[in-house]
Parts: sequence; C-alpha cells; structure tokens
Amino acid sequence: MFEFYRVAACVPKVKPGDVDYNVNKIIEQLSEAYELGPAIIAFPELSVTGYSCQDLFFQQPLIDAAKKGISAILAATYDRSEAIIVGAPVSLNNRLYNGAFVMTKGKLLGISIKTFIPEHNEFYEKRWFSSAADLDINQISFSDLGIDSDQEYDYEIPVGNNIIYDLGNDIKIGVEICEDLWTPISPSSFLALGGAELIVNISASNETIAKREYRKQLVKQQSASLLCDYLYVSAGSSESTQDLIFSGHSIFAENGALINENHHFIDKDYILIADTDLGKIRHERITSSTFADTRAMFRDRISDLVSVKVSDAVLPESDGEYLIVSKKPFIPSSKLKRVKRCNEIFDMQVGGLVKRLEITGAKPVVGVSGGMDSTLTLLVAAKALKSLGRDPKDLVAITMPAFGTSDRTFNNSLELIKALGTEPVIIDIKDACIQHLKDLNHPLDQKDITYENTQARERTQVLMDYANKVNGLVVGTGDLSELALGWCT
Repeated sequence: MFEFYRVAACVPKVKPGDVDYNVNKIIEQLSEAYELGPAIIAFPELSVTGYSCQDLFFQQPLIDAAKKGISAILAATYDRSEAIIVGAPVSLNNRLYNGAFVMTKGKLLGISIKTFIPEHNEFYEKRWFSSAADLDINQISFSDLGIDSDQEYDYEIPVGNNIIYDLGNDIKIGVEICEDLWTPISPSSFLALGGAELIVNISASNETIAKREYRKQLVKQQSASLLCDYLYVSAGSSESTQDLIFSGHSIFAENGALINENHHFIDKDYILIADTDLGKIRHERITSSTFADTRAMFRDRISDLVSVKVSDAVLPESDGEYLIVSKKPFIPSSKLKRVKRCNEIFDMQVGGLVKRLEITGAKPVVGVSGGMDSTLTLLVAAKALKSLGRDPKDLVAITMPAFGTSDRTFNNSLELIKALGTEPVIIDIKDACIQHLKDLNHPLDQKDITYENTQARERTQVLMDYANKVNGLVVGTGDLSELALGWCT
C-alpha cells in the first residue's frame, strides 16, 4: 500500500490580470517542483488570473484568457503523473465561480468550487463570484467548458464542492478554497468523512495583526478534527496591489501536528515541500470510534459526494527524505514547552495517585534506588500526600542495598528521603539474594540475567510484603522502552 508521499505548495510571483505571464510562471514552477518529487502540487487561489483583479473579473477577455491559460497548463502537463491544482475563475450558466482546477496527465479531473464567499470586513468577493451552493449543474462537458485541448474525445467534468479525487496508489484528496476553512462546517469536513485523506486548500488570505498565527492554528485544528493531512497554499506578496497585504503563507499539517510552514513574506517564486506517512492517518481513523460514528451520522450527506477515479495513475513515490522523524517524539524541543510538558505530566501523575490514596487511605510505599525513576516516584508520592493534607511521614520510602549499590546512590537516596520530611527504611537484601542464588545452584560470580533479576524480584517482594505490613500501596514506574518490549519493572 502506498503510504509515504510528498506534497508541494507553490507560490508564484504573479501579475494580476496578466494571464500569459502567470501561466508561464506556473509552468516554470511546475518544472522546478517536478525535480523535488511531489505527488501533489498546489497553487494559490485564482493564481491563473491573480486574486486581486477585482472588477476585471467582469471583463470577458480576462475569463477567456483564463480558459486559454488552463488549456496551456493542461498541454504542458500531459506527460506528468502528478496531481496539479491551480486556481482560476470559471463561468457556468452565466454565473462566475471561483474554481480549483484539478488535473493530471493533461486531463482535467474536476473543478472544485468555492462554497463560502466572504462579504465582510475587507472582503467583498460576492460582487464577482457565486457560491458552489448556487450551482444548478454538477458536471459539464469539456467542450462546453470552452477550453482548447488536444483531447481526442469529449468527456464530462464534475464541478462542485463535493468531489473526492481518487488519484490511485490509495491516495484520495479533497479540495476547498480559502474562506471554506474558516467556517463552522467546511466542505472538507464531508470530504474527509467520505474518504479524503489529504485536504488541499488553495487560498488568497491577506495579512492582519496576529492573523498568521490564527490561520496556522485553524489548519492544525482542521487536520486534527478530520484526522487528515492538510496542505494550505496562499497567494504571495505580488498580490499586494491595493489595500490588502499577502504573504504567501504555506502550511502542511498532519493530524494536528505542524509538519512544515514558511516563515517569511514571499516576494518571489517559492515552493514548500513536505513528506507525510498516510499510514498514521489511516491508523488514527481505524482506531477512532467517533470518526466512524460521525460518518454514520452524516451518511446522507456523504452519499452526495462524487468520486473521480484516475484509473491509470502512477503517482511519484516518496523516499521520505523530508519526513520528520523525531528522536524524542514525546519531548518538545523548546525549553519552555518542555518545562510545561513535564509539569503537566507530573500533575497528571499526582492527580491519579491522589484519588487512589484518598479512596484507600493507604500509605504510599516507594522503593528508592537513587536513580531517576524512583526519584520521580518519590516526588509524586510526596506531592500527593501534601495535596491531601496528610503527614509527610505517611510516605514509606524503602532503600534496599545489594551487590551493585554504590555509596553515592545510597547516600543520595537517604538525603532525598529526609528532605521530603520522612525517615528511610533500610533493608539490606544482599543475604537474601545470595541465599536465593544458592537455592538455584547458580554461581555467585556468574553475572547474567538470572543474577540481575534476582535482585529486582527480591526488591519487589520486600516492597509488596512491607506494604501489607503498613497498610500501604506500592507506587512505582515503568519506562517507555520496557513497555514497548512488553514488560515493566
């Protein structure tokens, strides 16, 4: 099954209204992107004409030029297997729509139409464009669309906001446009429930104070709630011609995690690349009961989706070069976030232990070696008792020196126990371990797994029995490596 794949968000430096120039830029950027090996390549909203054409969209020469521009891009990509998404206006039944043209191998697969047309604050797109909700057709023949092509035959092209593109290699994508993301229930919600694992958003989103961070959080949240990959590409600063500023903000998120993002205003041609593992998305969806429940709840809406399958598609496979694999996936790289995460984990551990001690009234019994695991356990137990307002001497801290115990770790244990306001219980287990090894007829100088485990098991026995003696509850840790192997000490 095809699971690793690469995406590209291309931000060309366009000239609003100059379709020939923009199309040449798009074709140039496609050539650059091919060298990077993406399976899916996306350009910003209305990138063929430019987003900020305003009343020029009412001019038929611009719409005709956009058709010729799409034709030129199709002709330039007939020998390419990548899925390519470009933005352009499309005229259907005397209405103008904001469309995302999805193509591969020089064939137009479909036109995803923008649903939510903003008409507030600095936006007045309804002056030019109608919503996908106003469509009175769901497909159009290629010839009626008016795009010149070398296609040998005519065919029907789906149009709407409900198209899932099955690109082969088990990759299914959905497309939405800019404002669609910012709504309470976006088109991508239904596309994801219908099987789309990647959502592509082609956008022309302007900049205001703090909007960049808010936009990033939106993309991350959408990818998290839909359990999907989300590729977002927005128009660059070449669209900043009048009262709006554009930055070319491009983002790729995977199930709530930010994988890649540009950090500068884009004033030249730019390509953002990211790799992802679809296996993670598929695993999350399979194991999420709520995702399945939501599918069932909206089955009628999902049944209205249209699937376009590319039967002969062979998407480029990714070698995972840009795949981010952290050596420490549970530890934030930022010191500030790391401290916050550690405090959060500590508080969770304390909270869990507080409830158990509150219900049982037991004393926490901890085996203290001087190492990190037992130190953390001791601190958690001490904080839990403090939260309950109990005497710190209720903490039963037992240190059990044996063959390998050094003076340093032994003394560290004693100092830590006393600093927490309780007294150490010292039980030397060396003689008990020697007797056990003799009973097994095991040489004392043979320091193998039996030798090592004898000490660990003797300590566990002492802790359990001592807990019985004092009406206690043994508190300890297991580490992630041990858990992955199937056992914990």
